[in-house]
Amino acid sequence: MRRDSLQVIFASLVAAAVLLVSPAGADTKTFRNAGKYGAMFSWWYEALPPQTLYPPAIPWDARDQKWWNGIVGQATDAGLGWLAAACWGQDSPADPVMLTRLLRAIDSNGGRMKVALFDDTTSEVLRKNHERHSEWSLSPKFDLADLNEEGEGGFRYFYQEQWKRFFATVPDKYRLKINGRPVVFMWIGVTEWYTNPASFHMVVQDLREATKREFGTDPFVIPEESWRRLDPALVPDALYDWFEPQRNWATLTEFGGVHVANIVPGYDATVIGVPALVLDRQRGQLFRAGMDAVAPRADLVLIEGFVNVDENAHLVETTTWGRLYLNILRWYTRNIP
Repeated sequence: MRRDSLQVIFASLVAAAVLLVSPAGADTKTFRNAGKYGAMFSWWYEALPPQTLYPPAIPWDARDQKWWNGIVGQATDAGLGWLAAACWGQDSPADPVMLTRLLRAIDSNGGRMKVALFDDTTSEVLRKNHERHSEWSLSPKFDLADLNEEGEGGFRYFYQEQWKRFFATVPDKYRLKINGRPVVFMWIGVTEWYTNPASFHMVVQDLREATKREFGTDPFVIPEESWRRLDPALVPDALYDWFEPQRNWATLTEFGGVHVANIVPGYDATVIGVPALVLDRQRGQLFRAGMDAVAPRADLVLIEGFVNVDENAHLVETTTWGRLYLNILRWYTRNIP
């Protein structure tokens, strides 16, 4: 999902591990309860979006449990250890409470797949404006210093409407963990969407405390690196760098001794009105080149995205390339674990 196209995508949708990690220069060891490879997972589909250029081989309707079972089956075949559920919060097409179907699909496919929360942070802005200004819009900006809702902010948009709903829905045994702590990814921070971005560390601190208080667990928080640039006081557990079609398609970020990669197999958002944002797949060579560059040194590999047909970044079996990308991914999960 590109930051330039998020608002268009959101509005259209509403309308319609155990692995050893050796931190550099440290004697401590970090353990995970799943393999290092995972992918973004979305589920707001009632039909195949018209912008899809490469149609999946299975019927595309997340209202049917068969869709969830089939997707998790393909992810399992490819060797993924976890899925990062792209959540948009309460009263959205990606409410975390909808993930019960994902849990059933995991059980039907052997029960080994884990789930991480991916907090799409722009959803907090959109939900706030929908509630207070009656429109899905990124303006007015979200005030990150206003946790008590005295102005254009509010802690509940992050916690009660997002994190709490995820942890209440996804039981402990299904969660991706590092050192026994459930993983939470957070999407990008840009000044166009937020005021007082230097208060973000306080938001994260309060999110940790609320999660520990209600669920007895301390989340392992991995924000996008832009948040630390906006708020140097932020001390996360790790960082990642989201891809940008005009700049990169595979990144590797080290923080706190943990190396997190982000990679996309291809991208084409021209159909939804974002011109010149294309990463040609090159029949799988782009994906292989990115994996070769980042996978050997990574502790976590976050792939965008397993089912992202909206922006033609998907890996699933299609009528165009068959199981090509599943097979490429399986090679890396088996040979570069």
